Amino acid sequence: MRLLQIRGSDELSLVERLPDDLPPYAILSHTWGPSNEEVTYQDLLDGKGKEKVGYRKLILCGRQAAQDGFQYFWVDTCCIDKTSSAELSEAINSMYSWYQLAEVCYAYLADIGAKDSFTTSKWFTRGWTLQELLAPEGVKFFDKNWSLLGTRAGLQEEISERTRIPVSVLSQAEPIERFSAAQRMSWAAERKTTRIEDIAYCLLGIFNINMPLIYGEGENAFIRLQEEILKISDDQSIFAWRSTDDRGGCLATSPASFRNSGNIVQCTTLDSSYDPVILSGKGVHLNVRFMGIGHDKFGCAKLDCHEQGSGDERISIYLSDMSLTMRHLKRVKSDRFTQTDFEDFISSRYPVRRLCIQKSRVKSRSESRLHRETRATGSGTLVLGQLSQEGKKAESLNSLLEAVKTGIEDDVWLLLTRGDIEVNEEDHDQRTALTHAACNGKENIVKMLLNHTRVDVNPQDVHGRTPLWWATLNEHKAVVRLLLETSRAKVNLADRNGLTPLYVAVKSGDVEMAQLLL
Repeated sequence: MRLLQIRGSDELSLVERLPDDLPPYAILSHTWGPSNEEVTYQDLLDGKGKEKVGYRKLILCGRQAAQDGFQYFWVDTCCIDKTSSAELSEAINSMYSWYQLAEVCYAYLADIGAKDSFTTSKWFTRGWTLQELLAPEGVKFFDKNWSLLGTRAGLQEEISERTRIPVSVLSQAEPIERFSAAQRMSWAAERKTTRIEDIAYCLLGIFNINMPLIYGEGENAFIRLQEEILKISDDQSIFAWRSTDDRGGCLATSPASFRNSGNIVQCTTLDSSYDPVILSGKGVHLNVRFMGIGHDKFGCAKLDCHEQGSGDERISIYLSDMSLTMRHLKRVKSDRFTQTDFEDFISSRYPVRRLCIQKSRVKSRSESRLHRETRATGSGTLVLGQLSQEGKKAESLNSLLEAVKTGIEDDVWLLLTRGDIEVNEEDHDQRTALTHAACNGKENIVKMLLNHTRVDVNPQDVHGRTPLWWATLNEHKAVVRLLLETSRAKVNLADRNGLTPLYVAVKSGDVEMAQLLL
């Protein structure tokens, strides 16, 4: 870490110090002007930069540090060699702790005069200044003439109103680690950075994350940040965002998506305590309760988080089972979520499931006008009454066997999302739902049934005939393939007359079917 010293003639010099040998120092927080007017590390090495506009704030900061009894101070513009990508990466990953270790932080509001409201400063809109507000033990605010405006402690009510950061955080009465991921993201929702990637990098310290910098990755930096958070935390509030921009799948593309999530807190239940969240190339794997609530393979997953003051109601996000397997789901209706109390339903019907929710790398911001303007809206919450009405659709269905006989895929899917359905129920001919679906060539229904953990792939009816036997007889090759792909279908299981599926295929002259069964 490099520190600055100021001598009596306002001469600045750099001092190299090891992290374990740091003297007391002050630190500057400011908004950058034009880059060619900021004093750089190279300027100080070359003895230049005095003619630049940014030199004045270095001198003012140094004088204030000396006045407060500190020999050293730190300023990002010239204490980091930004021509070295390795040094820049190390500095950004260390910056939160550097502000935290400082004896005092001077926040220089260069656009604020004596008669201006200090909370109108651009300083409150920038991404990097968030950690510079929160990390230091103490912060002093100065206007453009370097006149003291006050301290963070003395101005905490006004700052809280401007930033929506709780006073308990500003006063450091509560550590930020006690606040949910959604709450911390909401503090950055209205902040901007010059480079797209920096809106993620400026939050590293706030989430205690260390990750490499990849300038050029664009919004994927924020996706990576969320992935890193999930590796060290089981806080499901990170999924409690609302935006029309769903290009990140279950992950938000910007802190702006958390604009209205400032009152969402984590709650720990047994639902998520079985296994940790795991990331894979397919998506985010986590434990949640899932309830099918409508057609188009649509339902909601209950997260372990809730809005403060909402009692037992949990935040639920909408998912669609595009694969028909209840294994890989996609977030839909991402501009809203709902608050649900699953006690309003028969809870045993909605067991904890291990789901994989799709996540995506962000490809383009030009896909649509809606995606170019990320908007999170507080009006996106579906009221509990509406959800209850939709959920009663699934509650009113009782027999999987009858749903399969009617061939309505959505009803079959809804029933299979429940935990109390008897998947191997038999009719008077001892035929199960899988037998009927295979016999009638209902490929999608067969696929859904085969993905149920308790399904019997080889049930025999009163004639000893299996689903594979019936699918072969009726020449439903796609269904036969699905059954064979499970590796559980007994190809040589004969009926009461001793006829196997292969015999049926050969007898009918279906060469292709016979080859499938061999």
